Amino acid sequence: MMCSIARSRARAASADDRVERDGSWRWKDEDELAVAVEVGFFTAEQAASFRAEGERVIAEWPFATGWEDWQPDPSWPVPSLPADWEA
Repeated sequence: MMCSIARSRARAASADDRVERDGSWRWKDEDELAVAVEVGFFTAEQAASFRAEGERVIAEWPFATGWEDWQPDPSWPVPSLPADWEA
C-alpha cells in the first residue's frame, strides 16, 4: 500500500487506494510532507498525527469490504468487446 501523508487545504490526509496483495506498503509523498512542515503549511505535530493515522489504518489490514466472496452469477453471459477494439 502506498499511504499518502500529504494533503491539500481542501481535503484530509488519506491513504492511497493501492494495496499490494502481500500486504506490503510504503509511505507516499513523505518528501512533500517534509517540505510542507518546513514552510509552515503543517506543524510537526500534524505530520506526526498523519503518520499515526496511516499506521492505525495499516494495522487493520486486511480491509474488509464485503466483496471478498462475491462471484458473478454463472448464468450471466460473458461480455464481448467490439470488433474494432484493440485488446
